[in-house]
Amino acid sequence: MFKATLHAFALATALAAAPAHALTTTGIACDGNGTGMTAQPGYLDCSGAFDGNDLNQDVQSQILSDFGLSGLTTVIDVTGTNEDETTGELTFAALSSPFVLALKAGNAFSLYLFAAGTTSIDFDTLGVGFFSGPNNPHFGQELSHATNYASVTAVPEPETYALLAAGLGFVGWASRRRRRKQ
Repeated sequence: MFKATLHAFALATALAAAPAHALTTTGIACDGNGTGMTAQPGYLDCSGAFDGNDLNQDVQSQILSDFGLSGLTTVIDVTGTNEDETTGELTFAALSSPFVLALKAGNAFSLYLFAAGTTSIDFDTLGVGFFSGPNNPHFGQELSHATNYASVTAVPEPETYALLAAGLGFVGWASRRRRRKQ
């Protein structure tokens, strides 16, 4: 019994220590093929391009491995009206920490790391994927979707502050009233 438990523990430890399965690359460089993504304000780094769709793969592990970021729990679709376009502008709310933008075009996606405070990016899909054919050699694929992987901290609404102030005022009033009665 002890030996079987020891073997199970050793197997569990080995599996836990094994690195997460890395995404499969396409051989296209996210910063190559004339892409303007690396010249955007706030650009820090990129990774990929990777085969498939970012929404059904372990992108969080890849982000940790490539950029050292963890805890990016909020996934926000920021495609807007840019679906089926090869270039355009993505806009979103300013974030207080670095974030990763995934651009998916064709059957590939690339990950781009941006600095906190970036609110607008002129994107292109040239670093995501290419297809070649007799009529369209090296023409950028159309954007399927753009996903923002971010760590968002909740910012209280003004009403929350007003309610907090009212509650503290009531506690102070009740405390003062109690002291006067004694």
